Amino acid sequence: MSPGIDYPAWKFWFDVVQYLITIIVAVYVWTSNRAHARKKDMDSVKEVVVGIGTRVTKLETGAISKDDLAAVYNRVNAISDQVSNLSGKMDGIGENLSMIQEYLLNNGGKK
Repeated sequence: MSPGIDYPAWKFWFDVVQYLITIIVAVYVWTSNRAHARKKDMDSVKEVVVGIGTRVTKLETGAISKDDLAAVYNRVNAISDQVSNLSGKMDGIGENLSMIQEYLLNNGGKK
């Protein structure tokens, strides 16, 4: 052994440098993983936004216009008028049946 080299001191400083390198690597890994996680989250959010944009575009292209609604309203009004007419006719038929029943009850057995 050489009397001028202090091995315990060298070992101490080597351990200190190794500890510092370990700390630096840990900080690098932490920041790298954090950045990767943020990028991954942003990519998933971007994917969702693109999906929503696509759905909105499909809805807008297939949306009902005012002219389409006007045509539907006109058809509904026409059907309403027809139902009203049928209701009036059914009321008339009901009145006729009541008169026939009244006649049959009062004069039905007499010929």
